[in-house]
Amino acid sequence: MITEDGVQKILLDQFNVSRETLARLEAYRELMVKWAKQINLVGPATLTHFWERHVLDCAQLLPIVGNSARSFVDFGSGAGLPGLIIARLLADTSKTFQVHLVEASAKRCGFLREAVRTLGVHVTIHQTKIETLAPFKVDVVTARAFAPLYKLLGYAHPWTELGSRVFFFKGEEVQSEIDQASTNWSFQSRINPSITDSRGCIIEIDDLAPL
Repeated sequence: MITEDGVQKILLDQFNVSRETLARLEAYRELMVKWAKQINLVGPATLTHFWERHVLDCAQLLPIVGNSARSFVDFGSGAGLPGLIIARLLADTSKTFQVHLVEASAKRCGFLREAVRTLGVHVTIHQTKIETLAPFKVDVVTARAFAPLYKLLGYAHPWTELGSRVFFFKGEEVQSEIDQASTNWSFQSRINPSITDSRGCIIEIDDLAPL
C-alpha cells in the first residue's frame, strides 16, 4: 500500500495535480464517507485507502487514453468513479473537457450532484439506464466495477460506431471475462497493468463487432 502522502506526491509530480485539486478531492472523500452510511457507494474498507484505491486508480486512465481525449462517458458511475476523478484532474489543465456520468439510481445521482459541487467541476449527470441513453460522440467510454465485460461490450458497441474508444477497469478475472465475451463479440484487446493493484488492469477494446 502506498501512503496517503505518497499518493499525493505522485499526483503532484507525475499527474500535475494542483494543491486546490488535492483539497477538493479530500472534501470529496469526506462527503463519500458521510453518504456511505446511508447508501452503498463503494466498499467501506476501500475508503481507508481512498487516495490509492480510488483517486490514483482512476487517475491512471488519463495517461493511457492520451492528451487528445477531452470527452468521456462513465457507465454506471455510482460514486463518480472514475468520471469525477477524471473531471477534477482535467479541470487543472483544460476548460473545454466534457464528462458524462450515467447512473440509474436516484439516490446515487443525489450524491453525484453534491459531489459535483464539492469538487467544483462541470459534468453532465444522466439519471437513466445505459441501454436507454441514446449514444452521442465522445472520445472515451469507460466503466469501473460496474458489469462483466460481455455486458459492457453490448453497452459500448453503439458508442464505438460513433468513433468512441473503449477503456474498462478490470480485475484479476479479466482473461476469463475476455473468453466469455468472445463467444458473442469480435474484438481486439490490450491490457494495461494497473499501477495500484497487481491484480488489476485497464483493458482497451478495439474493432468491436457482434458475432
